[in-house]
Amino acid sequence: MRILYCIPRYDADAVGNLMHTEVIAHWNQQGIITEVASLSSRVITTTTFNMDNVVVHHIPTATSRIDKVMNHVLGWVTGYPYLFGAWRGFRQHLRQQQYDLLHVETSFPLGLITLLARPDSTQVAVTLPGADVMSVPAYDYGYARNWFVRQAVRWVMQRADFVRADSRQIATLATDTYGAPPTKVVAIPYNITEPTYPPVGMHMMDFRQESRANITARHGWNPNSTLILSLNRLHPFKGIEYLIEALPQLVAAGIDAHAIIVGSNRKTARFGDYGAYLTQRAVALGVTERVHQIGGVPHHQAAEYMAGCDIAVIPSIAESFSRVVIEATAVGTPPVVTRTTGASDYVKDANCGEVVEPQSGSSLADGILRAINRHPELQSRCAAFSEKFRGKVIADELIASYKAHGL
Repeated sequence: MRILYCIPRYDADAVGNLMHTEVIAHWNQQGIITEVASLSSRVITTTTFNMDNVVVHHIPTATSRIDKVMNHVLGWVTGYPYLFGAWRGFRQHLRQQQYDLLHVETSFPLGLITLLARPDSTQVAVTLPGADVMSVPAYDYGYARNWFVRQAVRWVMQRADFVRADSRQIATLATDTYGAPPTKVVAIPYNITEPTYPPVGMHMMDFRQESRANITARHGWNPNSTLILSLNRLHPFKGIEYLIEALPQLVAAGIDAHAIIVGSNRKTARFGDYGAYLTQRAVALGVTERVHQIGGVPHHQAAEYMAGCDIAVIPSIAESFSRVVIEATAVGTPPVVTRTTGASDYVKDANCGEVVEPQSGSSLADGILRAINRHPELQSRCAAFSEKFRGKVIADELIASYKAHGL
C-alpha cells in the first residue's frame, strides 16, 4: 500500500509536524509506504527531499502568471489565496506518481484540491478538523463563516471515499449538516506526541513535583497555591475569559486559586487584542493579582507547565477536539472541559475529568471545585486514558478503518 499524506504545511519550522510524523513513521515501519505532500509558495516546481526519514514533496502554489491571477481571483471569493495554483501543482504530481490512497488533512482547501486533482483510480480519505466546518461569528472563529467554504466542504463530504472526523461531535456535524454518508464517517481523534509524556524512566509524580518546582521558581508563584492552567492560543473562541470569571467564586470557596494563562496572543475583529481584553476582565472582577499571562512558551516546556499545575481548564466555546485535554492527562493533570469541546465525550467516558457548560464562569468554577475535591481519583485514571492517544495507537486505528472500508 502506498499513501500520500497531504497536509497544508510540512517543513522544519512547523512545530505541529511531530504529531503527523509519528503516524507516518509507524506506517512506514509496518511496510505501508507513506510520503508527504504539502504546499509551498517558495518553490516554482515540485521539490522532493527527505526530512526525519520521510519523503516530502513541496507542491508549488503558483508556477505561472496565470496561476497568480487565478489565485487572486479565487482568493477573493474563497478566502484562500492559493486554490488554483495548488490544484495545478497537485494534479501534475499525481499524474507523475501513483498512490493507492491520499490521506488528506482538512476538507478545505486540501480535500477540495485533491478530489479535483486525483486520478480516477486513487481513493481519498479526508480528515475533518473542526475549523473547517464550524461557524462561530460571535467569537471570530470558523472557516465555515465563508459561504464558499461551506459549499466546498459539503461537496467534499459527499464525494470523499472516507471521512475521518477528529471527534464524535464533528462526525455528527459531517453527516447531519454536510451530508456525508454515515457509512463512510468514523470518529478517530488526533494523537498526542511522545515528548508530551513524562520522560522515559521518570515516574509521573516525580515529573510533576520537579515541574511544579521549576515553574513556581521561574515566576515567583506560591507553590502551595492552586494553579489552574489554560494552555492555548489566546483567541476568543477558547473562552479563556470564563476562567477569569470563575476566580471570584473559587476564592469565595476558600481556594487560593491562580489562573496560569499560557499561549500566544491574538487580535480579532470583534474583541481586538484578546490578551488586553482578558486583563480588562481581571481588573473589573478584582482578581488582577491572580491572573498570570505569560505568553507563548517553547514547545518542550509545554508539558512542564501542564505537569506543574493542579488542574487544566479547556473552556472553549466550540472546538472539534482539543489535544490539550489529552496532553494534560498524559502528565497526570485532570482536565475541566466544556461539553462543546469534542474531547469532552472521551473525558466523560473515562471519568478522568469534569465536563461543564460553556460560556459560564459559574459552571466552570463548580467543575474546578469538583475536580479539586476528586483530584486523587481523577488523577489515577489520567495515565491509562492518555495511552489510547499515542501515535502508534491512532495510526493503527486509522489503517484498520481504511481497510475495513475497502480503501
